[in-house]
Amino acid sequence: MNNNIDVSKLRDPRFYLENFCKVKQKGGGLVPFKLNEMQKDLFNTLNKNNRVMSLKARQLGSSTGVAGYFYVNTIMNTGMTTALIGYNTDLAADFLDRIKTFYRSTPAEIRPTIQYNSKYEISFPKMDSKILILPSIENVGSGYCIDQCLVSELSKWDKAEEKMSSLLPAIPLNGKLIIETTPHGAGDMFHRMWMDDSNGFIKKKYGWWWGYSRKQIEEIKRGCSPDFFNENYGLQFLAGGRAVFEQSIQEKVRSTILEVGDINNFIAEESFKVREEEGWTIFRDPKSDEVFVMGNDVAEGVRGGDYSYATILNRKTGEEVAFYRGQVPPDVFGEILNKWGRKYNNALMVVESNNHGILTINILKKLSYPSLYFRPSKLETISLTYTDRIGWRTTGANRGYLIDDFVRSLREENLVFHSKILADEMSVFNYDDNGNMQPRKSFHDDSIFGSAICFQGFKIVYSGKLTQLDSSKYLPVNFSY
Repeated sequence: MNNNIDVSKLRDPRFYLENFCKVKQKGGGLVPFKLNEMQKDLFNTLNKNNRVMSLKARQLGSSTGVAGYFYVNTIMNTGMTTALIGYNTDLAADFLDRIKTFYRSTPAEIRPTIQYNSKYEISFPKMDSKILILPSIENVGSGYCIDQCLVSELSKWDKAEEKMSSLLPAIPLNGKLIIETTPHGAGDMFHRMWMDDSNGFIKKKYGWWWGYSRKQIEEIKRGCSPDFFNENYGLQFLAGGRAVFEQSIQEKVRSTILEVGDINNFIAEESFKVREEEGWTIFRDPKSDEVFVMGNDVAEGVRGGDYSYATILNRKTGEEVAFYRGQVPPDVFGEILNKWGRKYNNALMVVESNNHGILTINILKKLSYPSLYFRPSKLETISLTYTDRIGWRTTGANRGYLIDDFVRSLREENLVFHSKILADEMSVFNYDDNGNMQPRKSFHDDSIFGSAICFQGFKIVYSGKLTQLDSSKYLPVNFSY
């Protein structure tokens, strides 16, 4: 080995690749492997995290970067087993070619001893390490203990759930796993994992803006359909079938998403730091003169079942100021609503009265909640009258109206929702073959119905200052009885 080489730096994947390895360029020939900005960011993420999901645009060099990162780790550490898994044999063969290119382009003095044990297994006997290059076959990874794994284009895998169930046990918690893909429609396994905020994966988005100039991207746009561009370059999960919420509405809702810790600069002049409190995500605290509406979808509270969902809208600004989502019994949910409805100036409480919602309403009545919604007698009459029945009752006759009216409100009203859960559920809420509105299998619709029910209350609340007589000023100070 050349004495001028700092041995300690060889363990750094970026240093090794940029100084000693080459990659194939478009049009043929080899060029030095100089990491682009996306690859640098991805390397930094892998340095700090063991579980990473990468949603990426086409032709940014994501898989080449990860293959290089894992290659250097494999040849520099003893007993390392690396797996590069493509969705078909062609992609697996391409991974093999990239590894061979890294190896062949390395100066002979630092090139590791290599051995080909099979068509898709390369070992480095002096380090007792190896790289497995596999297509996404059944039982993939079974029988191995994998220290590093790249799962490429998961959205294109057939039987993805079965294959990942075989692969995941082979990767210990201290091993590295990166799952990268371009979107391939809402509802597949990658999309579900991407929406799950509790699965331990760091989520990274690498859209066209990481590697294309405006001029390049405009040229690409002209050569493909809008859906193809939005999916393959804009990182949009397009709903399969006919979506209830058109793409423009989904984009509008996603553009105003806020997470805990973000600064809310929407609508109001004052900035507000989003926080979490007692299971609620708070986008803005109430002021004494503001009017609010709270809409609620009630579930049975069974673990693994549906969620109870509540959202609060500011009647004047149309902004979502807080939401709650949890699996709690209906009576406990009623107590939660009572507490937080009072915090938000006795918000008009609109509870879905179907099934478990009746118990929630009874709890609110027992606690003397002061502002309950009474449902209309008929929706199709000119003069809308209200019954003495508390809550919104969803029926087969009005279910379509409820959702259609909510879709219209998102298109035409100045409503601003910040919940990522709502945006995610919208992306998989479609018309089925019979024209019914349903979430895709294994997804929920609690936030959609909670928000739609909230809008029904939103429409009937007056947001201005009430000027009627305050009778309390004219009551006797005390009584003789």
